[in-house]
Amino acid sequence: MNRRLYYTVNKVKLFFLATEDTENTVEKRKENLCGSRCPLWLNIKKLNLRLIYIILLACMMLSCGNSNQSGNQTKNIKTAIRFDDATKTSGVDFTHIPTRTENKWLPEIMGGGVAVVDVNRDGAPDIILTNSGAILTKDEINNAKHHLYINDGKGKFTDQTDAWNLTKAGYGMGIAVGDYDGDGWTDLYFTSYNGNDRLLRNTGKNFEDVTDKAGIKSVGKWGTSAGFFDFDKDGDLDLYVARYVNHTPTNDQKAYRNRVQIYPTPVLYEAQADCLYRNNGNGTFTDISEQAGLTAAPRKGLALAIGDIDLDGDEDVYVANDTEANQLWLNEGNGKFKDVAQLAGCAYSETGKAQAGMGADFSDTDNNGLLDISVTNFQDETTSLYRQIQPLLFREVSDVTGIGQTARARLKFGIDYFDADNDGDEDLLVANGHIEDNIEQNSDSVTFAQINTLYENLGNGNFLDISEICGDALKDKQVSRGLATGDLNGDGLIDYVVANNGGKAQIAFNATQEKGNFIGLWLEGNKNRNATGARVVAKIGSKTIQRQVMGAQSYLSVSDFRVLLGLGQAQTIDELTIYWLGGAPQTTKNLQGGKFYYVREGKDAMTFVPGEMNVETRP
Repeated sequence: MNRRLYYTVNKVKLFFLATEDTENTVEKRKENLCGSRCPLWLNIKKLNLRLIYIILLACMMLSCGNSNQSGNQTKNIKTAIRFDDATKTSGVDFTHIPTRTENKWLPEIMGGGVAVVDVNRDGAPDIILTNSGAILTKDEINNAKHHLYINDGKGKFTDQTDAWNLTKAGYGMGIAVGDYDGDGWTDLYFTSYNGNDRLLRNTGKNFEDVTDKAGIKSVGKWGTSAGFFDFDKDGDLDLYVARYVNHTPTNDQKAYRNRVQIYPTPVLYEAQADCLYRNNGNGTFTDISEQAGLTAAPRKGLALAIGDIDLDGDEDVYVANDTEANQLWLNEGNGKFKDVAQLAGCAYSETGKAQAGMGADFSDTDNNGLLDISVTNFQDETTSLYRQIQPLLFREVSDVTGIGQTARARLKFGIDYFDADNDGDEDLLVANGHIEDNIEQNSDSVTFAQINTLYENLGNGNFLDISEICGDALKDKQVSRGLATGDLNGDGLIDYVVANNGGKAQIAFNATQEKGNFIGLWLEGNKNRNATGARVVAKIGSKTIQRQVMGAQSYLSVSDFRVLLGLGQAQTIDELTIYWLGGAPQTTKNLQGGKFYYVREGKDAMTFVPGEMNVETRP
């Protein structure tokens, strides 16, 4: 069945699920589907809906044409965007070790993550990849360590894991990065399945484990994605940790499909409440989850997107939850957060159903000045695009914008919006891979390993899947999980890194030839040194674009904090305004393109070359 027909059939199935229900359930599902404006024909209880379904299905099969149609459409697609697989030449040689067992414990299929982050302050982003190991041992097995690769600024990486003392404990999951002590060196936080999360302080030469000293306790709860952000605007980075389900080897539930054992669904397990650590400003943290309002509604959190979604000057948190309603924690400015996702229209699918939320990111996809939210979901579910049509009013538009059809054909995890061709609008990259390692035994069309997906932003708020024609990097077929982006080789184009469960990490270099001009920005606040929460607004001719330095996005991952602005054919940014979190706006005019700029809060921009920068770390 071709994808167009597959999608259409599933849409019709949705409306005819009522044929399997009792009369009371039909009335309830009618309300969920249509609200108070349900079409008259759904009220005709004695009509043979199955007969109508068969007739409509036959008509659609005739109208959709044969399976060659999708291939013909692909042949007509053109794009200038290209990504080359640079894994073998980059120096990054990393294999994720999940230690999958015959028990099929749920964590075995969920890792790992990746961070693109400058750990040595030379202006070039380095790469950190998380590993897992084995669930029933605390010891490192089969070299299942997290790894650090230092960048020379030109895309050549050297493994410096041991030299920087990058330690690991527990069954690893994700990573967050941020300069929590304000010394200029970006620190690391690793989440784990068994709750043995670790905080590593960057000394400028290596990392030291300060977890216990910082007051972060191992509580035995499964941590997934995490992010540093300054929720109270005091200049010290606080920490949000998403938590998943209460799963242990002793409470494990077996699951089967057609008598074949598969990895279990999270529906079988109790949700765990997320955690918020407030930075005390002295190197320690306090758990204020309950006071902030997070513990009142535990969900099964997998991913975070942290940014100022309502543009009121403080950072908010969006949580993608697995099989439960997503949450939009709005920062109320008084130390408390309020979940407004259901009221705002970004908690459920287009038809009002909870989905299997895996990854999340923010972007102004239609350039209306308001940030939209995207969430990756399970196979047969779309990659949701909640478009903010008015302040804090969202509409799910993935189907009408061109994302839904091919998204349903894959199981999605990592996600990131970035400008792949420097034309001024952000394109969309999604990392894919199933969670059933034996799915081929139960399906003749779905595979465990899957290709990743790249959607080109057409400039009008719509997207086009160009995965099959944009270079060999997108032909890599693995069980992908974490995803992070950044300009790895200093050429002014954004590249990406994918963490693959049980496989080798992929490094992809952006090889787009027909590209626009660019400006790269390394922003550093006076106290919030990573400038998380800062918003950049650039006026380029008649066009205005905005970007934010986000504390977290994707799945188990975080992208480079540097902001790269695509200028299209323009040679300068007419006016650049930086809205520092908790600080005064800073405006610069006539910034020349084709260069990287370091901007300290309140000071003039200075150019730098990635890999050759040596910035004073003192405030």
